[in-house]
Amino acid sequence: MTTRTDTNKSQLRVSVATADYDTANQLFHELGMDMTTAINLFLKQSIAVNGLPFRPHLITDTDKAIREAYSDQVQHFNNEADWQSSVHHELNKSD
Repeated sequence: MTTRTDTNKSQLRVSVATADYDTANQLFHELGMDMTTAINLFLKQSIAVNGLPFRPHLITDTDKAIREAYSDQVQHFNNEADWQSSVHHELNKSD
């Protein structure tokens, strides 16, 4: 809900989870600002970049594969025969 308080400002009313509000409020306090200032910064930055000031995205299977490839969770093989043996073992495990 938005209401106009004077010709230069609007009042914004939103509902958020209490825990999120409290955590954000503490964070902003540590940054030396209040909630109103933080929200105004968000709005100004959104206008400046003509979008959200962060990149929202879904994690795709490709993203997960890339992360896995760069992690220590990837199984390594010395040669193709070792890889084929592993694949054969995994396929037989599901039977």
